[in-house]
Amino acid sequence: MLKIGICGYGTVGQSFVEHLRVHDDKIQSSVSEEFEIALIADRSIDKKEYNKDIAVTKDVMEMTSDSNINIIVELIGGIDIPYKVITSAIKNKKHVITANKALIAEHGDEIFKLAKEHNVYFGFEASVAGAIPIIQTLTNSMSNENILSITGIINGTCNYILDQMSSHGLEFNDALDEAKELGYAEADPTFDINGMDAAHKISILASLVYKIKSPLKNTYIEGIENITTMDIEYAKELGYSIKHVGITNKKNDSIQCRVHPVLIHKDNILSQVLGVMNALLITGDKFGTSMLYGNGAGGDATASAVVTNLVEAINFSSGKDLRNKNIFKSSGENSFNISKNEDIASPFYLRIYAHDISGVMAEITNVLANEDISIEAVTQHEPIDLDSLIPIVMITNSVNGISISNAIKKIESLAHVEGKVHAIRVLKTDER
Repeated sequence: MLKIGICGYGTVGQSFVEHLRVHDDKIQSSVSEEFEIALIADRSIDKKEYNKDIAVTKDVMEMTSDSNINIIVELIGGIDIPYKVITSAIKNKKHVITANKALIAEHGDEIFKLAKEHNVYFGFEASVAGAIPIIQTLTNSMSNENILSITGIINGTCNYILDQMSSHGLEFNDALDEAKELGYAEADPTFDINGMDAAHKISILASLVYKIKSPLKNTYIEGIENITTMDIEYAKELGYSIKHVGITNKKNDSIQCRVHPVLIHKDNILSQVLGVMNALLITGDKFGTSMLYGNGAGGDATASAVVTNLVEAINFSSGKDLRNKNIFKSSGENSFNISKNEDIASPFYLRIYAHDISGVMAEITNVLANEDISIEAVTQHEPIDLDSLIPIVMITNSVNGISISNAIKKIESLAHVEGKVHAIRVLKTDER
């Protein structure tokens, strides 16, 4: 009988154990060998409820050298300690499962190499998009496909906040507070709202699909902190919603890997992804575009993905299912340039505050024309307060980032323009 060790017994760890308990018969019928949870390692285990038939320890490193443990499920969070646990476990020939996206994004190259060298199973389905089987889909179901692009809503916290701002008119901070109250955001939501969480996920997907080393350090990262209800309402008027997305694609010898807010046209299915849900659009050169949609976070959703990996790990250990090896076979073998954000072309949404005087619109359009930027749509609104500043909102044609940056600097220097020009990329049709 295979012995399972759980390292970290928080929300996901407890959901994982409960999932195994409730669905024991079904899971046991899917594996090649019987298994049981033999050890739980958690620094505060004495404050938590657990099955007293299971051995426990506060030393998370103990199970990495325990000869009785065959598979370790790492659910601690953070980077430093999980890195020590996982690398030690692999070197001791133990199969490993993790939900740790930050660890994979930053140390995945090394861990993949270790797993290959020691011929052990390493599963990380839960590291991206919770219960959505994106890793399995890309590495197994679509392994013979040339993936052209992946575009997805991959952070439920950001999606919930933007959805509440759109559907209920909440200001950003109010929507964030509500997300915290409902458990959709952490007490410290920094990594969610500043885009880092999504950056970890999209860099993992890019490295898997394009067989490159983790592009995290060169990933363009922008969060949602600067999105206002005004932007959301103006986007609606133009037929768009605002979403936070991760995008990776390959063009010639360059890879794009970026996370940032975008305007998405109402006809794009991603505009209909609401609340904390996640969705990914995958485009291949043969099958066209497919969409994966579901719960991207939460204890139950994440635990479900961990259970999927557990079944694979058990069947891997008996030689029944060795597909996991394919993930690491050519990992990191390709070397492509990572496109700089300033070189990537797209339409842009611009919000400009100007004095309500004749000729100001002509000045702005002249600046854009000098940068070869044309205007696809424009709206001018009533003054926002007594100082007679008017919001001017426009959507440009597709231009690269450096051109829009140059134009913005010149617009901001105009005598009748006040404050900063706010720019958001518009998702192009070929990125759907």
